[in-house]
Amino acid sequence: MANTLLWASFAAIAIGILFLIAIIQNSVDESSIIATPSIPRENGIFTSVASVKIKASAEDVFAAISSFKDYSAETPFAKFHWKDVTADGVPRVGSTGSSKLTIDGYGSRKSEVKMTLLDRESKRLSVLTTHYPPWLLASERVQEVVSVEGQPGYCEYRTWWTLEGVAAYYLLLNAKEEFDESQRRSATDLKCFLERRRA
Repeated sequence: MANTLLWASFAAIAIGILFLIAIIQNSVDESSIIATPSIPRENGIFTSVASVKIKASAEDVFAAISSFKDYSAETPFAKFHWKDVTADGVPRVGSTGSSKLTIDGYGSRKSEVKMTLLDRESKRLSVLTTHYPPWLLASERVQEVVSVEGQPGYCEYRTWWTLEGVAAYYLLLNAKEEFDESQRRSATDLKCFLERRRA
């Protein structure tokens, strides 16, 4: 009797775990996941995306985001401290450091990060978190700036932030809206910073 009860308990737990996995898997919208330089699309759990049109040149906008100085002081959503920088204090591909990220409702978190892309020609950069092993949790944020065709003096700032690892499922279920909002507010902060500077 006790043996049967034990096996029935194991079976109920296994069914519960499978049911939970199915619910989580159904929460992943694979069509909305965007690859990053370090996280292939098939490894991603979710991506937060934002874009904004800015009244500034693509060169000025990229200079602001790639300096990690002026602009980062203007926004509460990401503060960086880099090691291995160039003579003028700018990180390069492979530079490591730390980032302090603020998500509304979740407070601030400090993570170890690595610069994985800094392409001044295509005006694109990306930063990967390295605080945890990728199977547990990793995220990579890509930022790029493109000129708006037919509208001199304007550009579009685009950013996407992809997460992978088993802990990303928890964030997908509990904090996806907050990640989306932080991306939008960060893009808006950048727009306000640059347009105010030009005024």
